[in-house]
Amino acid sequence: MLKMVGCILPLFLTGCINVYGPVKGGPETQSTSQNDDAAGMSASSSIIKIGNRKPDELISAVQLYYQKKGMTLAVNDQTTGIIAAVGEGVEFASLILDCSEVKQSQNIQERYRVVTQVWSAGEGSNVLVTVTGTAGLVAADGNDKVKPVECKSTGTFEKDLLEMLRK
Repeated sequence: MLKMVGCILPLFLTGCINVYGPVKGGPETQSTSQNDDAAGMSASSSIIKIGNRKPDELISAVQLYYQKKGMTLAVNDQTTGIIAAVGEGVEFASLILDCSEVKQSQNIQERYRVVTQVWSAGEGSNVLVTVTGTAGLVAADGNDKVKPVECKSTGTFEKDLLEMLRK
């Protein structure tokens, strides 16, 4: 009898033991949407391939373009191919940013962030341009009079820069 219980008991217990954990399926495909974009990334960001130019040549052209626009370079890394500028020029920011979500229009401070990355694509180069920014009003005492709002790109800066790089 004892031998029979010893043989049957494990069969009854096997239905009670569960191991919880991640279940591996097949290969997963990663999908992204505009809602999944990193914070501050422009929805219009896209990679453009320029087939007849080397990355070094394009990086120099981007640096000159930033300077012509009156932007001060915050990042200028030839190794990674990243050129970036941050500023608060109201006239320039209003040309490249759409801050229409801000209800108040007087004394609004607009801050822009422009990042261009250039890297080799074998033959030619890839270029990614991202324009983002914020608008709000901060009083002299440091308090927010108008809460900062994220501004979207108008697409003008990206279009003009990429057009200039293709020539």
